[in-house]
Amino acid sequence: MPHRLGVALTELTQNDQRVRVTFSDGTSSDYDLVVGADGIHSTVRWLAVDRVSPSYAGTMAWRSVIPIRPTGLVDMMVLMGEGLFFGLVPMGEGHTYGFGAIGGERFEDPLAGRLERFRRRFADFAAPVPAYLSALQSDEQLHFGPIEWVELADWYRGRVVLIGDAAHAGPPHMGEGGCMAMEDALVLAEVLGTAEDLDAALAAYTARRRPRTNWVQEQSRAAAQAWVVPPTIRNAVFRERGDPIFRDRYKPLISAP
Repeated sequence: MPHRLGVALTELTQNDQRVRVTFSDGTSSDYDLVVGADGIHSTVRWLAVDRVSPSYAGTMAWRSVIPIRPTGLVDMMVLMGEGLFFGLVPMGEGHTYGFGAIGGERFEDPLAGRLERFRRRFADFAAPVPAYLSALQSDEQLHFGPIEWVELADWYRGRVVLIGDAAHAGPPHMGEGGCMAMEDALVLAEVLGTAEDLDAALAAYTARRRPRTNWVQEQSRAAAQAWVVPPTIRNAVFRERGDPIFRDRYKPLISAP
């Protein structure tokens, strides 16, 4: 499939037959269908479907990757504190992805001095968090920002349709963002091949996907809130109901999309 790198979309105009797309290099082309798979801050959504902004999910997060694997880390691990948590995920070639987050109001964390502040915030966490913190070497390694979500009344307009986080972003606490995007693409391809016309296909795509993506959004928001509730409440619930809650959260996703 032909593809172009290093250009951005700047304008969308459409009629009943075509969508004209203008790019940042000054060129433009006409298409039968435009699929916006450009994430939570989607340009396609803003230009053609809905100018809604992402909503804050109540958590600020730092994300980073280190080129080592802390001792004892073999699976994803999340350690929970009071109003904050730290997660570690093994990656390929001995690398480790880490995310630390704190609940509350939005705030800024300037790049200068970010690493030292990050270490202080999570200094009381047990192993293997200290090893992860020690392996970070610069402010630039830490990506910082709010956890947000997107909820839209419509996922398409005319010949422009949204998939993935562009249509239904949620907090990452179920790890389903990329999976939902791939499922969207699969379902969209199926209905485009069987529906009588484009409008029928896009309506079928939305009707088929909404119940599943709504569930993921709801459960992700619930998990995001649960991870930062007071430990006396959270710990008691997790000890008594943690495993059934986890299984119930993912059970509806076992069936095909």
